[in-house]
Amino acid sequence: MTIHNLNHMNTDTLGARVRNRRLTKGWTQEQLARRAGTNQAVIQKIENGKSLRPRKIDDIANVLEVNPAWLMFGDASGAPLDAEAAEVAAAWSQLSEPVRSRIRQEIFNLIQLRPTG
Repeated sequence: MTIHNLNHMNTDTLGARVRNRRLTKGWTQEQLARRAGTNQAVIQKIENGKSLRPRKIDDIANVLEVNPAWLMFGDASGAPLDAEAAEVAAAWSQLSEPVRSRIRQEIFNLIQLRPTG
């Protein structure tokens, strides 16, 4: 696979983004895992879509030289999170899905209540 082809790979999911960056660097899953301080099984689960909230995401993003927000969510802005947003994002990743849905809806409700203009 050429670099040209890698740039046009699917990056719609966390796993696809990790795989794309790993292959761009020419690394095996084992090499990425070792650099990120984890094991190959973790990288394999991420790339296969079986781990959607990996604990080592910051370390993985760091060694892949990408923004963690882009890696997790495909956020192309690349804008780093401020300390408060990073703290909330870290806490968010520890919540189970039913709680996330409830909080997400509450946030959207609060935004709608905010006066405009």
